[in-house]
Amino acid sequence: MSGKKLSYEILLLRCIGCLFVAAVHAVIMTYRIHDPIPNELYRLALNSIRTICSVGTPIFIFITEFLIAKNYKEDLPKQFISKRLKVLIPPYIAMGIIGSLYKVQESGQPFTAYNLGMQSLKNIFLADYNGYFIVIIIQFILIHYLFHYKLKLWPAKIVLPASFLVNFVYLAFFNFVPPFGFSESTGNYIWYYLSWMPFFGWAFYFALGYYCGKHYDKFIETLNRRKWLILAAPLFFGAVLLGTKMLGIPKVNTSKTIWYLFFMPSVTFVIFYLSSKLKSVPNFVVSISDHSFGIYLTHAVIMRVFVLLYKPHFADAPAIVTFVLIYVTCVGLAMAVTNVLNKVPFGKYLVGPVRDNAKAVRKQQGLDAPSVATAAK
Repeated sequence: MSGKKLSYEILLLRCIGCLFVAAVHAVIMTYRIHDPIPNELYRLALNSIRTICSVGTPIFIFITEFLIAKNYKEDLPKQFISKRLKVLIPPYIAMGIIGSLYKVQESGQPFTAYNLGMQSLKNIFLADYNGYFIVIIIQFILIHYLFHYKLKLWPAKIVLPASFLVNFVYLAFFNFVPPFGFSESTGNYIWYYLSWMPFFGWAFYFALGYYCGKHYDKFIETLNRRKWLILAAPLFFGAVLLGTKMLGIPKVNTSKTIWYLFFMPSVTFVIFYLSSKLKSVPNFVVSISDHSFGIYLTHAVIMRVFVLLYKPHFADAPAIVTFVLIYVTCVGLAMAVTNVLNKVPFGKYLVGPVRDNAKAVRKQQGLDAPSVATAAK
């Protein structure tokens, strides 16, 4: 395929990635309300959900590069960088400032202009809030721009293993080597937060997205030829991921562990395989996909407000019930807030734009049902 088209598979992948990220934060907020959770089954369920769903952020890195590689196989447009920065930077700054409110509140500091200002600067310049993924995406946009023509010449059989090795070594260092050379607080901050920022920790997802997007038709053909391997892989690597998590190998409890280098491709490939068989895309999938940027940015703020309102009255509720309530309520509210703000002139600069794939998908489904690789806007 050629041309700037978006496959149905990406709509589903973006929807699942968004819901996975929100599920991780819903588990974290559930623990803030109920920790410790006495029911062992609930603990196991919540920890498993968090572990599996942490694959969401790597999925977004893959999607970003996949779409660039698929849509721009030849030359890049003149406004390639500026167009994307206009979409990414304003909401990153806006949500960084808004995020300073809950960061100051959680640190127990008074709400002074100084504290809010310092935390806002920390959020913006150190990406000290959940918008950090935007910094990672911007790095890869710049890398693609700088190496667009060279990437077309570099073979996948060299770039993919090399990027995997770099990514694995980088993550393994921060996974298994304890902080050293700094005070405890500074070391922990560098090891377990700032280390997330450099592109080395995400290089394989970028490279994989590039070659899958560049060779889209061959990619889909390969998935269809290796059906049973594709279906079995996420089950195997999911079991490995959960098993190593229970054993504390490594002790890091985020998506920045070495095991996601295996699990993320397996999940992504099975989603591509299954969704390539679809003759239509459910409306809610398209809607969540279209609102995913805003949901990603706003749901964490909404969840914190939910905790403040919920905890004083329902701290004795079953933890699993709390999780479901936080998840469904806050994702729904994040989607609604994103939708409403995009109806006012400045709204997209606060929470990011809402895509408009719904009309294109309905039109496509009416004109041509068989081809699911045909595209929305």
